Amino acid sequence: MFGFERIFIEETHFLTFVFSKLLEGNAVIMKHLSFFPWFKRHVYQFLSLKQVFYIIVLLNSVSILLCALAGYQIYTAAYNQLLSDSLASSLSVTSAQIAQSMENVEYVSTLMLSSSAIQEQLSDAPAGNDVPGMNEYNRTINNALSEYSSLFRSNHIAYAALFGPTATNSTNWALQEKTVPYLLDAAIFNGQKRAGAVTWTSCSRSRYLLLSRNIRQISGLSLQSLGNLVIAVDIESLVSSASQFVSTYPDQKFIFFTPGGSILYAPDDMSDEEAKDLIQTSNDPWQIQSFHGHKYFVIQGTLPHYQYHYLSMAPYDKIANALQKSMRLLVLILAAGMLIVTFLSNRLINAIIHQFDVLIGRMESFSQNELELPKESTPMEYQPREIRSLHHNFNEMARRIQELVQITYTNKLLAKDAQLRALRSQISPHFLYNTLETINWRAKAVGNQKISQIAESLGNLLRASLSNQKPLVTLSYELELVDSFITIQKIRFEEQLEFHSEISEEARSGQIPPLTIQPLVENAIHYGMEEMTEVCHIDLTAEIKEGILNISVKNEGSFFEEELLEKLRSKTRKPNGFGIGLLNIDERIRLIFGDEYGLSLSNEGGLAVATIRLPFRTQEDTDLC
Repeated sequence: MFGFERIFIEETHFLTFVFSKLLEGNAVIMKHLSFFPWFKRHVYQFLSLKQVFYIIVLLNSVSILLCALAGYQIYTAAYNQLLSDSLASSLSVTSAQIAQSMENVEYVSTLMLSSSAIQEQLSDAPAGNDVPGMNEYNRTINNALSEYSSLFRSNHIAYAALFGPTATNSTNWALQEKTVPYLLDAAIFNGQKRAGAVTWTSCSRSRYLLLSRNIRQISGLSLQSLGNLVIAVDIESLVSSASQFVSTYPDQKFIFFTPGGSILYAPDDMSDEEAKDLIQTSNDPWQIQSFHGHKYFVIQGTLPHYQYHYLSMAPYDKIANALQKSMRLLVLILAAGMLIVTFLSNRLINAIIHQFDVLIGRMESFSQNELELPKESTPMEYQPREIRSLHHNFNEMARRIQELVQITYTNKLLAKDAQLRALRSQISPHFLYNTLETINWRAKAVGNQKISQIAESLGNLLRASLSNQKPLVTLSYELELVDSFITIQKIRFEEQLEFHSEISEEARSGQIPPLTIQPLVENAIHYGMEEMTEVCHIDLTAEIKEGILNISVKNEGSFFEEELLEKLRSKTRKPNGFGIGLLNIDERIRLIFGDEYGLSLSNEGGLAVATIRLPFRTQEDTDLC
């Protein structure tokens, strides 16, 4: 017998398969969930690592539960579909047997219509007042009908009635009397209307389904109407016989109805209204509906070769109870699994967090105990690989920090020593300044102005070179140094050197690195006077254009090599003393103001031109920065 138990056993592997696939999908989802931006922003930011672990475990548990419920729903739907296919298969056999029985009844009617005894008696029927003739007529007709009585029971025929021109004969008058009168009249009318063809007549909740045919005279092929044959088929016997050998469930119910919704047959405990409600709500191939406090699996079909429909109702209470029990068992197993997972996760999370706490404690101890590296409480071989790697990296970092601290401490000692040495070395510059002042005073005393100017200018240069530690000075301050340097050089070269400067008043307040212009002027005098026998002209200009301070030093008697600075940077050109000074000026400007500024060298109209380009900034702008 095909029952729920066997289906459940055979299909259990389907639930296992679906559940495993859902778990795999859940694992992928949870893998990517931790990288979801919202999750990181709102969870990782405010919770501890332990709380994050617990949330992940909770999300995994809830996801597994939801996936299990979804799998249960998928399994239930799949089982119901299998049940529908099984019932549809058994109902196809039932409907085929019912249709075959109806075709057999039609064959019996054909045999009766073609019976020679019935044809002769109906063709030569006696008058109603001919008593002996009527007795012979009835006896002959009844004997002819009795000859087919063996076929009645096997085809669920309740009775057969022959309506002749002068009399009516029936195989069972008692059952005929129970037939609704208007149903008999309708059957006779339908039979006459079809002129010998088979017609089936029924009415709502009638016990019988009536086959009626008009009897036509065969002799001579006159086809004259001789009477009407009505065969009553017991619907309840027909349905019970067809379904008892193929029905899976003993309490299975059937409803037969016409295309218009008229109920032909329904169980005794079901009213017409209830039957019609079941028919109207059963539009899907299968449904689960309630009837009198019980659940039924409802499936609908049509009799082959006939326009009658049927509705099969298989008891579903046992199946539903089994599914509910399996659902409760599934939930119980999942709940127990979640408790076990929670317990084990708690132990594992605490073990992992403990390792992090130990590492954090070592870090705090390292920072508080004068950078002394604490020992590890747990041997390295008993720690997880990642934790072992963290401890190893921390140990390496701590050792490097200790080395750096030791180096820094040593450097501080060396710096202190250097400061002491610098304090001692300051005696020499001050002694030099005092000596130059003495020479200047003595030169003025004897009236030698040139020696006085040289001593005074040299003192200014030394003070600017040794005493000024500011990163930027005003152009005015730098020009004073240039003037002191030019004073010494003019005394040296006398009328052979001609120096001219053209500086705008606004440019004088601009900020430049110290000792930037003097080396350029010194370079111009050195190379300009080297080959000159005549007067060497040197021009110094400074102007502001679109927020840029441009300072140029031009001289006669020399020229700059093409791409000299690039060659000096790439070391393809070996620098001499002044080459190093040019690179120093360019690198200092770029370091302070950016790569778009600096020193450029060019030749214009027989003049060697050194140009400084830097942003125009005043002392106030520098203070704001």
